Amino acid sequence: MAVYTTASCRLNLRLQIGTNEAGRPVLRSISLRDVSPAAIADDVVSVSAALGALLEFPIVETSKIDTDLAA
Repeated sequence: MAVYTTASCRLNLRLQIGTNEAGRPVLRSISLRDVSPAAIADDVVSVSAALGALLEFPIVETSKIDTDLAA
């Protein structure tokens, strides 16, 4: 039977750095690697909030991205 093995896990933060001429948000991403695959949603939100307090621009989206290999 095939199983998944975690290859990597990262945290992706989307920041709104401003707006364009049409008034739409301009977004940029920050990616942090070596996140624990066992991190639960509450931990991810807490880390995102703590980092958000240190950043110049507001965080508008937080994602935890797991990459698994099938074997």
